Amino acid sequence: MDVRYVVRLAFASMLSVTLALGAAAPADAQFGKRILQIGACAGGGFAGAKLGEVIAEAEAKRLKLSPAEAKKRQRAFQIGLGLALCGGGAYIAGSAYSKLSKRGQEARQKEVLAALEDASPHTYADPDNPTLTGTATAQPTFVQGDQECRIVEDRLATDEALVKYCRPPGGMWAVKTV
Repeated sequence: MDVRYVVRLAFASMLSVTLALGAAAPADAQFGKRILQIGACAGGGFAGAKLGEVIAEAEAKRLKLSPAEAKKRQRAFQIGLGLALCGGGAYIAGSAYSKLSKRGQEARQKEVLAALEDASPHTYADPDNPTLTGTATAQPTFVQGDQECRIVEDRLATDEALVKYCRPPGGMWAVKTV
């Protein structure tokens, strides 16, 4: 699947949902702003899931994975990129990630970034739901173009999310969407 097509499709979907919801919103500016945020977030979750498919395919080729393992990792990349691009939307519904509170999401993100830096497993817990704990582990570094990249494996309860992060020499880690 062509990455440019996926990005255009995701952007068009996000724009359509956002405009439709914004047009239907009442005159209350605060409510209208919230509706637009929800529409943009839903589009971000959709875009993340579609980009997850593309990244999973590239990673399956790079790692020479079996079709079964590639399919399993595809779902994990969809969840991971859905989370990275606005909390996940429908792609994380029913997973443990959908149960994380705002503070739990912040704790998770902090430990994911720490795992990227030192490549050791980092555990996090949701302060609002202490039984919900997870572990973020950065896989070994590999070079893609002129960037250093890592896949972060994030396990929460029985669910797994994968997110690809890259950084230029001397730069900051950022979610890699292509």
